[in-house]
Amino acid sequence: MDNLDEYIKYFKSLSLKEKQSIILDELKMIMGLTNQMCKEIEANNEILLNKELADVNNSNYTEDDFSEAVITYICSIKNSLCDFNDKLTEISDNME
Repeated sequence: MDNLDEYIKYFKSLSLKEKQSIILDELKMIMGLTNQMCKEIEANNEILLNKELADVNNSNYTEDDFSEAVITYICSIKNSLCDFNDKLTEISDNME
């Protein structure tokens, strides 16, 4: 994203479903990235998944389905970041 203002202008022009699709794709990417960060430092971590994510895979999902999927992704990302931080702290403590 070279120019955030241009990207936001583009984003604002999209339909609600298109915006939601982008949001979900970005959250999936961040979830994968945080999980990979954990793997690279050998932190115990697992991606948190549940049925709420399957609900947004069909085109007829509801606003509730979208919100539930978003919170699921957020919880998984938060879990990975906590596991990453715990492992980093452990590594740091062992270096002293």
